[in-house]
Amino acid sequence: MTATHPDGSTTTSDDAVDEALSRLAGLEDQPLRAHVGVFEAVHGALQDRLADTEG
Repeated sequence: MTATHPDGSTTTSDDAVDEALSRLAGLEDQPLRAHVGVFEAVHGALQDRLADTEG
């Protein structure tokens, strides 16, 4: 479940997921070359969180 805050950001009520997704904030202001590293880090963090929930 997500909730939208007045500033337009959203939360999933899962701190680990919210922290990972927060890394995407401001990405549009970064050079395109930096995007890959950010996406990989977010993907890895989300995979880790999913693995935690699976057992």
